[in-house]
Amino acid sequence: MLWLKRNSPLLLAGLAALAIGAWLGWMRLQANPSVSLDPLWAAELTDLRGNKVSMASLRGKPLVVNFWATWCGPCKEEMPDFQRLATGEMRDRIKVVGIGIDNAANMRAFAEKIGITYTLLEGGAESLDMLKALGNQVGGLPFTLVIDADGKSVMVRLGRASYEDLVVAAKAASKT
Repeated sequence: MLWLKRNSPLLLAGLAALAIGAWLGWMRLQANPSVSLDPLWAAELTDLRGNKVSMASLRGKPLVVNFWATWCGPCKEEMPDFQRLATGEMRDRIKVVGIGIDNAANMRAFAEKIGITYTLLEGGAESLDMLKALGNQVGGLPFTLVIDADGKSVMVRLGRASYEDLVVAAKAASKT
């Protein structure tokens, strides 16, 4: 007990430093919602059938963009929620696009296995640079942007997004 009494200021300082360090680390992992979306609009990617898709062609529409990979556990967990959003009551008001950090063959097999029908685009490893340009400084996955028709980010999320969060953001993006 005497040891604890003598060392309590040191223990408190250590706990405070740990808490501050954890908070700073968490803040570093968070995406920056105020960055420009220009790198996204400038991208030309390929869908799983080999067709080129200009991201600029999607500009001006409410949009959910999810960066993912077949080897990413949290990505796989949230994909059914994106499928549900893409095919549910919001299907006519917002477009869902998945940009895979993988090759088309792996993505196609994965999508067929779990029943993903929304637009998937092959981003490959080069998409990691786009992630960073969009505010995801660590290049972590999954990474999701919900963008309204005016081109403003309604939601920027590094890490798993819940269906409920997606619906709230989709409604805000589609102004419904």
